[in-house]
Amino acid sequence: MKKALFILSFIFILFSCGEKDTGITKQYNPTPYQFSEQIPQRDFPLYIPADNPLTEEGVELGKDLFSNKILSVDNELSCTSCHNPDKAFASNNRFDKGYKGKLMTRNTMSLTNLVFNKYFGWEGSHSSLEEAVLSTIENKDEFHENWDNVIVKLLDAGYADKFYKAFGTDDITPQLVAKAIAQYIRSNVSINSKFDRAYYFDDPNARFTPLETKGYELFLSEKGDCFHCHRVGPFFDNRFHNNGLDANPERGLADVTDEATDVGKFKTGSLRNIAITAPYMHDGRYKTLKEVLDFYSDHVNYSSTLDPNMNHMGGIFLDEDEKEAVIAFLKTLTDEKYLNK
Repeated sequence: MKKALFILSFIFILFSCGEKDTGITKQYNPTPYQFSEQIPQRDFPLYIPADNPLTEEGVELGKDLFSNKILSVDNELSCTSCHNPDKAFASNNRFDKGYKGKLMTRNTMSLTNLVFNKYFGWEGSHSSLEEAVLSTIENKDEFHENWDNVIVKLLDAGYADKFYKAFGTDDITPQLVAKAIAQYIRSNVSINSKFDRAYYFDDPNARFTPLETKGYELFLSEKGDCFHCHRVGPFFDNRFHNNGLDANPERGLADVTDEATDVGKFKTGSLRNIAITAPYMHDGRYKTLKEVLDFYSDHVNYSSTLDPNMNHMGGIFLDEDEKEAVIAFLKTLTDEKYLNK
């Protein structure tokens, strides 16, 4: 009996050792992400959650997921369906189409430079990019999918190893999908326009023309009055404003805060790459930059929540030459290197 027990014990140990010897240990060694552009820290504070630092592996996974229709029901849509990388991650449609071709009710915002943003969505309905991604997948008007299906599809498509490289686990969760896509979006930085090369990097080949200089001076003046909301550098202010589009404005930020003082307020969009991201405003009502300046010049509508900086008795009254100059300056914010990468 003792001999039999000894033999059984030996066999058990032998097989146990064999399993350990043939096992493969995965390596989790993420590489911190380095931005390709020099970022002037004084004007561009980074907003990166402590629990989702950017890594090369996370950004790569996020880029893959961003363009993959696997995240939507019936594999119908991807993030690029609305956020076109060739258009600074915006769209030239007034309203893009969601689930089964349903038109959205908001113009698609650019996803460029969101690493410098505190709030997300025209009404500020999301406090983080991760939250925005989680919402998009299940939104019945957007991807219309449920997370259980998404995870099954990702596992079937062999994504477990990619998640391990990015996050140290092959257990795919909604939170990790959102983190990967958020990392990719935060990696999309545009700071190499003609303006940047002249203003930040003293490039002698980026000197402004007289018309661009006039437009820049108007932009910074109380007459042009652009700089209050579109702060030089990021060209937004991480705030919400009622810019006088309508005398009876939509609720805007008030839909989130339920405060009457927030009626008509929408997030300030960045002016970077603005020349290629038409149409403009939260509802895409203006097709050209000229139409935008016509509005600000002569058609600002008063309402009780109108931003104090907008209260110019109907507008800022630019003449046609001044409008042309401001548009010339705005075109210096186009980052060709970013758009062509």
